[in-house]
Amino acid sequence: MQKPFKTTLSNGLRVILLENHAAPVVSWNLWANVGSVNETDQEAGICHLIEHMLFKGTGRRPVGQIAKEVEGAGGDMNAYTSFDETVFYINMSSKRMDVGLDILADAAIDPTFDQGELTKEMEVVVEEISRAEDNPSQMVSQDLFLKAFSVHPYRRPIAGDRETVRGISREHLLNFFHKWYVGSNLVFIGVGDFQVKEVLPKIETLFSKIPAGLPPQQKIPSEPLQTNQRVVTRGMEVEGRYMDLCFPIPDLKHPDIPALDLLSHVLGSGSSSRLEQVVKEKKQLVSSVGSYPYTPRYPGVFIVGAVLKEKSLKETLQASWEEIQKLKEEAPTTVEVHRARENIRSTRVYERQTVEAMARKLGYFEGLAGDLDFEDEYYRRLAEVTADDLQRVAQAYLKPERITFSFCHPKSESWPQERIKEWLSVLQHGTRKPARASAKAGDIVRFQLPSGIRVLIRENRNLPLISVRSASLGGLRAETSKINGINHLISQLLTKGTENRTAREIAEESENLSGHVDGYMGRNLVGISSTFLSEKIAEGLNLFFDILLHPSLPEDEIFKEKGHTYTAIRNEQDSLATVAMRNFFKSLYAKHPYGLPSLGTTASVRSLKRDQMLRYYRQTVRPDNLVFSIVGDVSADEIRERFEDKLKSWKAPGQKRPAIARPLAPKKPIEIVHQRKKLQAHIVYGFLGTTITHKDRYVLEVMNSVLSGQGGRLFLELRDKQSLCYAVSCSSQEGIEPGYIAVYMGTDASKLETALEGIKMEIAKIRADCVTEEEIERAKRFLIGNYELDLQKNHSVAALLTYHEIYGIPRDELVRYPERIEAITRADILRVAKKYLRPEASVLSVIRP
Repeated sequence: MQKPFKTTLSNGLRVILLENHAAPVVSWNLWANVGSVNETDQEAGICHLIEHMLFKGTGRRPVGQIAKEVEGAGGDMNAYTSFDETVFYINMSSKRMDVGLDILADAAIDPTFDQGELTKEMEVVVEEISRAEDNPSQMVSQDLFLKAFSVHPYRRPIAGDRETVRGISREHLLNFFHKWYVGSNLVFIGVGDFQVKEVLPKIETLFSKIPAGLPPQQKIPSEPLQTNQRVVTRGMEVEGRYMDLCFPIPDLKHPDIPALDLLSHVLGSGSSSRLEQVVKEKKQLVSSVGSYPYTPRYPGVFIVGAVLKEKSLKETLQASWEEIQKLKEEAPTTVEVHRARENIRSTRVYERQTVEAMARKLGYFEGLAGDLDFEDEYYRRLAEVTADDLQRVAQAYLKPERITFSFCHPKSESWPQERIKEWLSVLQHGTRKPARASAKAGDIVRFQLPSGIRVLIRENRNLPLISVRSASLGGLRAETSKINGINHLISQLLTKGTENRTAREIAEESENLSGHVDGYMGRNLVGISSTFLSEKIAEGLNLFFDILLHPSLPEDEIFKEKGHTYTAIRNEQDSLATVAMRNFFKSLYAKHPYGLPSLGTTASVRSLKRDQMLRYYRQTVRPDNLVFSIVGDVSADEIRERFEDKLKSWKAPGQKRPAIARPLAPKKPIEIVHQRKKLQAHIVYGFLGTTITHKDRYVLEVMNSVLSGQGGRLFLELRDKQSLCYAVSCSSQEGIEPGYIAVYMGTDASKLETALEGIKMEIAKIRADCVTEEEIERAKRFLIGNYELDLQKNHSVAALLTYHEIYGIPRDELVRYPERIEAITRADILRVAKKYLRPEASVLSVIRP
């Protein structure tokens, strides 16, 4: 990969540019070296509040105008705040890159921070805090950091708390902004389809206007050495049990970080890792488990987390510690280290699929590491790490006396901290001894095997990656209440054993490919998805075909996976947005499979038998109901030979698929209201939609974009102007039978009625032809721009090719989609709004305190 261009403007702002002409898109990023770590306790959350406010208006652009311009130029914009940095970015078509540059500079130079908007946005942030407090995974992590860091600012939530956020004045916000958001403390990163010599003068003209300032000097208190175990527990109105534990480790640039990254992969990253194989698969103690090192600018933490099955905390702690102890007492195998190293190295290739990922990586190196060459140095060190080094860092950092433990559990249960401390004390004082086609790039090649299998290939030589995907009509649509959940269960079991490979062998071979092979299911489909390095094509396809053709669905794996599914079904109750949406589907599709839960019910999953699942799989995944797509660094001719060789003998009789009744729109409005002991109310309000092949779907996408997005009506009116919520969105999804159009909002219970009326009012405006040409153009450009951004990824193209073929959509849809969107008119939107957004045929689902 070519080296990025770097220069510094007269005001001290660093500029990093990297040309990438693989796709006609660009990513502009403005990286501020300031985050929540630079705040005082009294101003906690101010960086996050600035992140919310920066795109809210400038001297030249009123509230809402920035989002309209970005989305109208086919782009998307966003921002995020971390402990150490705040980042603002715009991704868009390179044809309109100047719009993004002007907006980003305008926001950085002249944000208005209007008092009225600030007051509203404070309430939006408070809604975001409430949303987090309803999420057990977020709270267990937040509690962990609060306990692990006694003096360092990493202990505080990045968003602050209600009191500090509401206590920030506009004057304080401005003073903080002018102190930290100066040229000498900012980095501009651009990656994409441009010429440096042409774009650099524009950047100099626009961004040199940012005041230079001086890099702020601030002394961050050092965290003292932890010498004793710490425990924090939290009871919540949840169904599941969530745990995190951590150990202190050094900062990003410490020479031990590559070894800790490898250690994490061996211990708990990936399906072949020790925690996954032992704690989850063998001992059946958890539904999910993993580990990762968090390595920010200052010393961080090595985290092990899990979602428990039932009340297995003591056993999970013991089993997890045994795997840690093994790594401390005996170095991992050469195979484990090689597999971990290859998986980390492969991320360099995957990160190059999108300009956004590449820009973010450059910002990370320059902003946090302070060195664009840091990546090369990191991988040089990574290559030198030995198995003995992994054992050494495990001994040095994963010490039982330095454990911080966080646990979230149902409020109805009692988990005394003293009891947990006793279990952790056992880890400290008594540990277990170890046990030893020749087509032009971009062309779509299609062929059909005599058995009926259809194969589509698209060559893309930009990166040494291949994405392979299979699809068969099935999924939720093919289920009944008796076999509800069968597609999900099978999709999870496909990689858990074949006639030739065990689950562990599949996991290890998958990671040896520096990629993945996974089963998947959706509302209409079931299949396998895989991405791997092109140099591994023979091994990758061999594994893919073995999983496809010879799944064994072992009884012991079925037992395990059912346990994971029961836990997932129960834990879904902890996500009120999910519950509200499920209730919506159940009512809208009362007599259609789309109304069934994708995981199934506990009773239906329990009743599924191995022979029943194998029979269903063979009836569904058969040659006359199978499509493959392969996208990436391949030869179409070679792929054809490999597929013909592997699949030539596969014959299966065609079967007539049962007819499925077409769902009908409700004859009168339906309302479902449930009560839960939570802080927020959740609303889903929607209607029956259209099908995948109907021309109205393009109109619905444009109409949906008018309503949604940061420049959309719902966001601007209900979030920005009225501060009714943190999250509001509109979605439309089509199916083989009619899909749905739905608005979701999470809001404070006191605002529920106002929020619902606001949603209905915005829908009424669309039906009354209150849509401007400007809104329509913004929506079109947003859809087309995001479509172009998504086509950077091989797996996205593979998915589209598969869907188009199996649904009977013309293959030129891949390139014709932008034309179809461009053709939508205001009259089309009015017609479709009146046709589908009918209040008398609506469904309302509410979860409220």
